[in-house]
Amino acid sequence: MAIHNTDITLKLSDITALIKDAKRWATVQPGTSLDAHLATYVDVCLLGVLEESIEILFRERAHKINDSYIAEYICKDIKESFRNPKRQNIGTTLKIFSPNFSEAFYKKFTEKCSEIEALDGINTIKQNLAHMGAYDLKLTLQDVENYFNRVIPILEEIEAILS
Repeated sequence: MAIHNTDITLKLSDITALIKDAKRWATVQPGTSLDAHLATYVDVCLLGVLEESIEILFRERAHKINDSYIAEYICKDIKESFRNPKRQNIGTTLKIFSPNFSEAFYKKFTEKCSEIEALDGINTIKQNLAHMGAYDLKLTLQDVENYFNRVIPILEEIEAILS
């Protein structure tokens, strides 16, 4: 499966390029905390791309509704409230469209599956940075790249469910 939305595909390509650049930059000062700082930066960027990408998919589906007022309400609500995507809030938002959508999502992505663990990891890193600072960074660029590769199936499934 692959993402069909071109805006999302471009955003994911940007993250891929950022990871590649960050790995190259980190080799300039091996053995320093530069890798961890770059990895944390990439993680925060990745979370932003995930938020935007999921919002795009929800907005596209909302606009398929034949009532423009309801579609606009849904889009506005999602834009204002959908942050730090987690299994529960993705499922809850999918349920707005159909209980079958959230059931399909929950069935595919259990609480302890690799994809959801990666999504939770991305969120945790951002939250730790925001609330505890950068004093104890242990993240590597390889960790972030692994998270990135593991969350793409979530986007693919949301797109498939909503199409």
